[in-house]
Amino acid sequence: MRRLSALILFAGLALSACGTRPTPAGVAYAAAPPENHTPAPTWTLPFAPSAAPAITPAPTLAPVPTATPIILACTETRGSVEPLSVPSPTLRYAIDALIYLPPCYDSAYDFYPVLYLVHGLNFTQDQWSRLGAPAAADELIAAGEIAPLIIVMPRDRLDARLDPAFVNDLVPYIDQNYRTRPYREFRAIGGLSRGAGWAIHLGLHYPEVFGRIGAHSPAIFYGDENSVLQWARHLPADRHPAVYVDIGEGDSLARSASWLAQVLTWFQIEHAYIVRAGAHTEKYWSAHVAEYLRFYAADWRLAVPTPVPDTDF
Repeated sequence: MRRLSALILFAGLALSACGTRPTPAGVAYAAAPPENHTPAPTWTLPFAPSAAPAITPAPTLAPVPTATPIILACTETRGSVEPLSVPSPTLRYAIDALIYLPPCYDSAYDFYPVLYLVHGLNFTQDQWSRLGAPAAADELIAAGEIAPLIIVMPRDRLDARLDPAFVNDLVPYIDQNYRTRPYREFRAIGGLSRGAGWAIHLGLHYPEVFGRIGAHSPAIFYGDENSVLQWARHLPADRHPAVYVDIGEGDSLARSASWLAQVLTWFQIEHAYIVRAGAHTEKYWSAHVAEYLRFYAADWRLAVPTPVPDTDF
């Protein structure tokens, strides 16, 4: 006890000798307590602290199981065809269209390639649907022959401003409002008769947008020949599309199709040129719709739609 008192006395003298403790920059100390401050209780060493309180262990709770999402298998065998009205600042009127969504589109969260199909002269956006394109897509997808895809069938109102409205308004709208793969490798354009003229025009004019072109009984636009030649001549090597051209033997537009095939050959653009029995009729086109779809989807990876987990318990 004497030794402890001596140490305490020595420490007090040392503090008095050193004076006030300097305050480092940025550090604040509490002011000295007022005279009427109640001092803290002093303890007589050694002291015996009060007994530690008894600790009651918390009850062991069974862990709450985490709900495991249930993956619902897709049982749909048919896609859906829905009307569509796409705002077009370029045209200043809406682009009317039909859109085919593949089976399980609403119950899956995959992203899909897109095929644009343009109708012929004096017809509307329902022509490709009547020719059986959606039904053929259902069958080929179910059979595993092609990947699920979206098909957009816009209406051509004989307005030359469809270029650039097609690439400035229609394509961006589809990519922004549907789950698409927005790359040229996963985007194709095709058409029949006048619609084939649009497919060639748009496909060669915008090779950065479309990776495949289908021209079925093509009617190259009057006055568009020089543009087609120039676009084909100056295609970047990494932007060459794959092209499919077909025509019936009895079709009055056979020379148009033959000229187009020659242009593609001259500029070494990969293409298929097919002449078969038939004429410029819906009977001819409907007979080959499945073959057309196989061409468009040839490079698209075949994948089964991934179902959306059902977390509603």
